[in-house]
Amino acid sequence: MKRKKIFIGFLTLLNIASLSLQLLAMGSFGLGFELPVFSLLVPLLLVLNLVFFIFWLVRFQWPLLLTVLAISIGYEELQLLYQIGDNGIRIENGISVMSYNVRSFNRFKWIDSPNIPDEIENFINEEQPDIVCFQEYAQNEAPDFKDYPYKIFKPYVGRGQIGSCIISKFPLFNSKSISFEASNNGGMFADFLWKKDTLRLYNVHFESMRIDSKDTLIATEYSQKLRRKIKEVFQIQKEQVAQFNAIKNQHDYPEIICTDLNNNAFSNSYLNLKQGRQDAFLEKGEGFGATYDFIYFPLRIDFILTSPKLNVLSYKTHAIKLSDHKPISATIQWP
Repeated sequence: MKRKKIFIGFLTLLNIASLSLQLLAMGSFGLGFELPVFSLLVPLLLVLNLVFFIFWLVRFQWPLLLTVLAISIGYEELQLLYQIGDNGIRIENGISVMSYNVRSFNRFKWIDSPNIPDEIENFINEEQPDIVCFQEYAQNEAPDFKDYPYKIFKPYVGRGQIGSCIISKFPLFNSKSISFEASNNGGMFADFLWKKDTLRLYNVHFESMRIDSKDTLIATEYSQKLRRKIKEVFQIQKEQVAQFNAIKNQHDYPEIICTDLNNNAFSNSYLNLKQGRQDAFLEKGEGFGATYDFIYFPLRIDFILTSPKLNVLSYKTHAIKLSDHKPISATIQWP
């Protein structure tokens, strides 16, 4: 009996520690962690704490109240991870925008299928968004997208064949590249007219994690390397987001931002990018909205952000596997 009490006490302390770490990693206490890897551990901590909750619930013991308390404290931050669907009638009378990292249209045969470009084109033709922002767009592998008369491609570096691309049913003008120093990623922007007003569309791919099969948080040999790599990438992303915000401040147009942030919604990069903007997922998303699997844990690292002036009518994460990212789309209304 004594050993049982000690074991239950140990589990209770472990549950308190994991819940506290989860709240800190999510920023629920307003404290910024210096170890950026913590924000990536949020899904793992949530799974662990769910197991604890089920364990206490089956045993009908008081520590289950710890999870209830943690949910009440971190409810606002949990919405970044999960959204309860809106069952109301959706009236979609706006412009539909899609963001999609196509991973160079399977240029290096990551997926065992010879027809990925055609499958992506068929998917786009079925969904019929008004505008599509592609990241990691490979010109040589790309399909024609004949339903879209307007197209602008901007390479990430120099005269490269990989970069950002926007295809549109609306005329695009005033386009320009966004280059990040010493980076193979980048972006672009273009303007278009809608209801006689000018809107600015951004398509940005921020610094990649560059995680490989040897990177792990478990093996000592590689865990320090991974933590150092993540910290360096997070710092680069921070600088890139600051550079991007400086570009944005040069105009007053209502904006739509399609981005592969390469970071999740609990990161400083996301918080800095979202400041003063709407996250379409928070407005009209449903479920977890995960767009990428990171070390076996689903993360939402692709975003559509808008000016507060715009209304988000709908949002969707598309459950297809034609890239290592899932496409996302939103229907947006200009008042």
